Amino acid sequence: MSDELVRDAGGALVVGFEGTVATDELRRAVGAGLGAVILFTRNVADSDQVAALTATLRAERPDLIIAIDHEGGEFSHLAPANPWPLASPRSLGDLDDVDLTRASARDAAATLASLGIDLMLAPSVDVNSNPANPIISTRSFGTTADVVSRHGVAFVEGVHEAGIAACPKHFPGHGDVSVDSHLDLPRVDRSIDEVSAVELAPFQATIAAGADVVMSAHIIFSAYDDQPATLSHRILTGLLREELGFQGVITTDALEMQAITKTRSIEDAAVASIRAGADLAMIAIGGADPRTLTARVVDAVSNGTLDAGRLADAAERVRTLAATLASRTRNPGLDGAPIRDVAARIVGNQTIPALGPAPYVIDLTQGVHPAWNPYFSGLPEVFSRVAPASDGVVLRGEHRLGGGGSQSGDAIAQAAAAAADRPLLIAVQDAVRTPWMRDALDHLLQSRSDAFVLCTGIPEDQALVPAGIASATTSGRNVIVLEAVARALTR
Repeated sequence: MSDELVRDAGGALVVGFEGTVATDELRRAVGAGLGAVILFTRNVADSDQVAALTATLRAERPDLIIAIDHEGGEFSHLAPANPWPLASPRSLGDLDDVDLTRASARDAAATLASLGIDLMLAPSVDVNSNPANPIISTRSFGTTADVVSRHGVAFVEGVHEAGIAACPKHFPGHGDVSVDSHLDLPRVDRSIDEVSAVELAPFQATIAAGADVVMSAHIIFSAYDDQPATLSHRILTGLLREELGFQGVITTDALEMQAITKTRSIEDAAVASIRAGADLAMIAIGGADPRTLTARVVDAVSNGTLDAGRLADAAERVRTLAATLASRTRNPGLDGAPIRDVAARIVGNQTIPALGPAPYVIDLTQGVHPAWNPYFSGLPEVFSRVAPASDGVVLRGEHRLGGGGSQSGDAIAQAAAAAADRPLLIAVQDAVRTPWMRDALDHLLQSRSDAFVLCTGIPEDQALVPAGIASATTSGRNVIVLEAVARALTR
């Protein structure tokens, strides 16, 4: 076993870890050649801590790549370290100002750069063509390939202006599914012509714009292969590398997701993804063991199940990207001006009634997802900062009408009773794909035709609001946007 083989094996891995300081084990892995690390909420306390963490890691090896998911909207792994969270992609697509999208991406990416992060795992250039999609929603710029392509390009350009790398995802496209790949393996049965016209168009556009990295999807595209894209040589090498001409780094999505690990181990998936054409196999869980993972990749080369040349090519692509990033000019951010502009436009473009300073807010929202954590508890928290006399409740799936448990229907009835004799705001988030939420909305509106409905997920929810009921949409749950809406409503 050569030192070069071991270094290449580690260089084709990106791993997550627990805690806000680098462990000795992680530091040793970085020094031995680990390709990249990925940060999550669990690794973030404040800006000083993140900057110290990334400096510690790079002290072990300066050309380490440090990545973070940073798509915008309700979820931000950097919330404690970032006062100006990025707008949701859907809100940017709906406003349809590519200059604003570019500025938003630059501002967000400059924040990452200031903290020592050089790979922004965004934008999502999935075309959200299926309203029942349980995982993309407002992470997408829109429902058509044209909108997603234009704003995907602007986003990549903005990230590059800040001097770091962008990563369009999830190739070949995650928009036309009804299954969450964190939980099971989705399948798309569209023809090659259909996939080319819709899913591939934004990737072609962002690749042409110079995207450094592309992330794969854990989805079967039956027109191409019976393996998920992450493990498919036909898709990663044949389609992405050879047909679309992408020469940058291909990273997998997190391999611990159930779409992959229901049928194989994480270690086997890492080997299979590199064999298929990935340059970085991502294991994002806090318990990722870089030593064991590296040994498994080395063993695969030794026993002939992974070609040494393919591994060397993967590791070299990663090292080339790292060297390129180290030489780029870093431009400063815009001090939150883009998200303030987004908020002002969303409020200014709609008719928002004055509910007064003490509304009751019933926030019908999606459950907390295992892959991330929202950076605020819900709309009542947002409203309480703007209008201390307001009150409200957050209701998730366990409170659905007819659901099991004594509090399910009772919670909705109690919320309706608490709102009696007060102005009522009902918020919904992706109700078009959520039967319990539609039922709860209908039930609440039966007795409160004077309620105001705020659609905080995809704007298609507005079609569910009965005629005569006032409503507005935010196309995502960015806290700066929601605070602006709250100020307008409580004036």
